[in-house]
Amino acid sequence: MSNIEHVGPERLPGSFLPQASDLHSGNEHPSINLPFTVVIDGRSYEGVSLSMAAAKINGLAAPGLTQGTRLAMFRFDFGTYVFSLPIAVIIDKANTDTGELDLTFAEPAGPHMPQLRYLLNAWLAGDVVNLHDILQAKSRLPKMAGNHQSHATSGRLAARFMGVAISIAASALLVFGASWLIAGRLYQHAVEGPSIAVWTGPVLRATTSGQLSFFAQNPSNGQPLYTIESPSGASVTTVLPCDCAVREQYALQGATVLAVEPIAQLNSPDGALVVEALLTPSDINALSDTATIVMTAADGTVHKANLDDVRTKSAGADPSSAMLMTLKPDTVLATSNAHKPVRVMIDTTPALIAAVNDAGTRAFSFLTNWKL
Repeated sequence: MSNIEHVGPERLPGSFLPQASDLHSGNEHPSINLPFTVVIDGRSYEGVSLSMAAAKINGLAAPGLTQGTRLAMFRFDFGTYVFSLPIAVIIDKANTDTGELDLTFAEPAGPHMPQLRYLLNAWLAGDVVNLHDILQAKSRLPKMAGNHQSHATSGRLAARFMGVAISIAASALLVFGASWLIAGRLYQHAVEGPSIAVWTGPVLRATTSGQLSFFAQNPSNGQPLYTIESPSGASVTTVLPCDCAVREQYALQGATVLAVEPIAQLNSPDGALVVEALLTPSDINALSDTATIVMTAADGTVHKANLDDVRTKSAGADPSSAMLMTLKPDTVLATSNAHKPVRVMIDTTPALIAAVNDAGTRAFSFLTNWKL
């Protein structure tokens, strides 16, 4: 449009004569704000408002542009195509401060009128909407055919599916989070006393206080194993009570030991690790018939356990305040956990909440291990 020439009054048809400018003063056509641009003498202006008889535009006006008649190209961007409408206009005035120009159509009922009226009526009826400063017709945009339309449909379906999937995932996360929180606060009880992984098998303890004067190496069944010299001068000798071997010696020869202090532990046929836990009354109260004992070993492995032995008396503990219990894991503890602390939890979570927690744990494990 940069080559459009100035069109003077003498070169326009009779209907374009200046007396048509009288139509713009006090006209009753309403102005509508919709996005459009106008090109006059090669310069582009941004549209402000538009009616059937006049328009307001914004931009840097060329010198001597006012009070002249020009051929203006009105452009409406519909996104996929641009609709251009040439209209002869009379430029009434230009505001040098704001850059706003007032245009009056030289021939309001000229060839452009049907198209402009259709566009303005469609805008008022809502058939044409404004989206990010681009015009778009709801039902009159050309439809995409073939692969383009199928791709658009697939894209919409994929977006909808993704939205539904995100909503489901967020809801599931909320349910799992609430379930874990409830289980942790109400149904899981941490054992307060110390718990240690020890070897199974009988533990031989000192029957008197004194000095360990003798400890045999590899004795046979019925032979002396160790001797304790008491302060009174009496010697107390303990023999090996079974056809077994010493797994662990707790006191060295020459050491001073106290009564009931462990001296040695013997091998058992299974040779497995168990957990000795000191349970307080609150721990024992949590041991209902439906409770599950869960242990976390020093190496981080988690095991369920069963109550294997209860001793009402334990060294250094008041029987009224604590009880020493032996917990047998359902799977074998690694030998590296021997004589190391174990965390013990008493779980009374109802079956339904436990199932939800288990499903959440499996889903989280699947997502963290899933590789694209």
